Amino acid sequence: MMVFLGDDIMDGEYPMTYEEYEKRVIELWLELYPEDKQSVMKEIVDDALKKDPTLISALYGNSCFCYAHPEIYGEVCKKEFKDYVLKSGPVRNLDMLIGGNID
Repeated sequence: MMVFLGDDIMDGEYPMTYEEYEKRVIELWLELYPEDKQSVMKEIVDDALKKDPTLISALYGNSCFCYAHPEIYGEVCKKEFKDYVLKSGPVRNLDMLIGGNID
């Protein structure tokens, strides 16, 4: 999948490529759901990404921007790609956008 995030994002050096980021955010998001529901939720996220391929790339762009600007966010910005930060930001955003009651 081709993702257009702008030259500054694509040329930067970040702890994760977009593909790694997308995979990890989805893995962490699936952990929010019981194991027996994860296959259904995987289909939901796959369908959502087919409809809107920029769904997670915008979150990646934000993480990269924060990571690259310690003058704005301080040194804590270097933790943008850690699981606990991904869970508190991108994963929760993804859950608000496409998660929901699956009972």
